[in-house]
Amino acid sequence: MPIHILKKLTPMSDVRVAATEWYGTMIKGTVDILENKVAIGGDYHMETCELLTKDGSNHINVWGFNIRFDEGQNELLEFDSLVNIKPALGNKSRSIEDREVVKKATEIIREWIQFES
Repeated sequence: MPIHILKKLTPMSDVRVAATEWYGTMIKGTVDILENKVAIGGDYHMETCELLTKDGSNHINVWGFNIRFDEGQNELLEFDSLVNIKPALGNKSRSIEDREVVKKATEIIREWIQFES
Protein backbone atom coordinates (compact mmCIF):
# COMPACT_ATOMS: atom_id res chain seq x y z
CA MET A 1 0.00 0.00 0.00
CA PRO A 2 1.62 3.30 -1.04
CA ILE A 3 1.71 6.53 0.93
CA HIS A 4 -1.84 7.83 0.78
CA ILE A 5 -4.53 10.12 2.14
CA LEU A 6 -7.23 8.22 3.96
CA LYS A 7 -10.58 8.39 2.18
CA LYS A 8 -12.66 6.36 4.63
CA LEU A 9 -12.58 5.10 8.21
CA THR A 10 -9.66 2.69 8.24
CA PRO A 11 -9.40 -0.24 10.67
CA MET A 12 -6.17 -0.42 12.66
CA SER A 13 -5.58 -3.84 11.09
CA ASP A 14 -5.28 -2.15 7.67
CA VAL A 15 -2.91 0.46 9.11
CA ARG A 16 -0.76 -2.37 10.51
CA VAL A 17 -0.62 -3.98 7.07
CA ALA A 18 0.43 -0.67 5.52
CA ALA A 19 3.14 -0.32 8.18
CA THR A 20 4.84 -3.52 7.04
CA GLU A 21 6.14 -1.63 3.98
CA TRP A 22 8.17 0.70 6.20
CA TYR A 23 8.87 0.14 9.89
CA GLY A 24 6.58 -2.73 10.83
CA THR A 25 6.07 -1.79 14.47
CA MET A 26 5.00 1.78 13.69
CA ILE A 27 3.68 4.00 10.94
CA LYS A 28 4.23 7.70 10.33
CA GLY A 29 1.51 10.07 9.30
CA THR A 30 0.39 13.67 9.14
CA VAL A 31 -2.90 15.33 9.96
CA ASP A 32 -4.35 18.58 8.62
CA ILE A 33 -6.24 20.09 11.54
CA LEU A 34 -8.10 22.60 9.36
CA GLU A 35 -9.15 20.36 6.46
CA ASN A 36 -9.65 17.23 8.65
CA LYS A 37 -7.39 15.04 6.48
CA VAL A 38 -4.96 12.28 7.42
CA ALA A 39 -2.17 10.76 5.33
CA ILE A 40 -0.10 7.73 6.34
CA GLY A 41 2.99 5.87 5.21
CA GLY A 42 6.53 6.58 4.11
CA ASP A 43 9.93 6.77 5.71
CA TYR A 44 9.58 10.43 6.68
CA HIS A 45 6.70 12.62 7.86
CA MET A 46 7.61 15.09 5.14
CA GLU A 47 6.39 12.61 2.52
CA THR A 48 2.82 12.61 3.83
CA CYS A 49 3.03 16.34 4.56
CA GLU A 50 3.93 16.94 0.92
CA LEU A 51 1.05 14.72 -0.20
CA LEU A 52 -1.41 16.73 1.90
CA THR A 53 -0.08 20.08 0.66
CA LYS A 54 -0.37 18.88 -2.96
CA ASP A 55 -3.98 18.05 -2.08
CA GLY A 56 -4.67 21.62 -0.94
CA SER A 57 -3.52 21.65 2.69
CA ASN A 58 -1.48 24.52 4.10
CA HIS A 59 1.75 23.33 5.76
CA ILE A 60 1.01 25.49 8.81
CA ASN A 61 -2.04 23.28 9.58
CA VAL A 62 -0.27 19.94 9.06
CA TRP A 63 1.18 18.09 12.07
CA GLY A 64 3.15 14.85 12.22
CA PHE A 65 2.37 11.79 14.29
CA ASN A 66 3.39 8.16 14.78
CA ILE A 67 1.31 5.14 15.65
CA ARG A 68 3.42 2.67 17.61
CA PHE A 69 1.67 -0.69 17.62
CA ASP A 70 3.73 -2.23 20.44
CA GLU A 71 2.95 0.51 22.96
CA GLY A 72 0.11 0.58 25.47
CA GLN A 73 -3.17 2.19 24.43
CA ASN A 74 -2.17 5.53 26.02
CA GLU A 75 1.17 5.67 24.17
CA LEU A 76 -0.07 4.24 20.86
CA LEU A 77 -0.35 7.71 19.28
CA GLU A 78 2.54 10.15 19.62
CA PHE A 79 3.29 13.54 18.11
CA ASP A 80 7.04 13.51 17.47
CA SER A 81 8.03 14.87 14.06
CA LEU A 82 10.27 17.41 12.41
CA VAL A 83 7.21 18.81 10.59
CA ASN A 84 5.92 19.89 14.01
CA ILE A 85 8.69 22.47 14.37
CA LYS A 86 6.81 25.68 13.60
CA PRO A 87 8.57 28.62 15.30
CA ALA A 88 6.11 31.12 13.79
CA LEU A 89 3.37 29.36 15.77
CA GLY A 90 5.51 29.12 18.90
CA ASN A 91 6.15 25.39 18.45
CA LYS A 92 9.91 25.03 18.68
CA SER A 93 10.17 21.29 19.27
CA ARG A 94 9.31 18.07 17.47
CA SER A 95 6.40 17.50 19.84
CA ILE A 96 3.22 19.57 19.72
CA GLU A 97 3.30 22.00 22.62
CA ASP A 98 -0.23 23.43 22.24
CA ARG A 99 -2.68 21.09 24.03
CA GLU A 100 -5.57 22.32 21.85
CA VAL A 101 -3.68 21.32 18.69
CA VAL A 102 -2.96 17.90 20.21
CA LYS A 103 -6.63 17.48 21.12
CA LYS A 104 -7.85 18.51 17.64
CA ALA A 105 -5.24 16.34 15.86
CA THR A 106 -6.12 13.33 18.02
CA GLU A 107 -9.84 13.75 17.33
CA ILE A 108 -9.28 13.93 13.57
CA ILE A 109 -6.91 10.95 13.52
CA ARG A 110 -9.48 8.91 15.45
CA GLU A 111 -12.17 9.93 12.94
CA TRP A 112 -10.09 8.36 10.16
CA ILE A 113 -8.42 5.43 11.95
CA GLN A 114 -10.42 2.98 14.01
CA PHE A 115 -8.26 2.39 17.07
CA GLU A 116 -8.74 -0.93 18.83
CA SER A 117 -10.42 -0.69 22.20
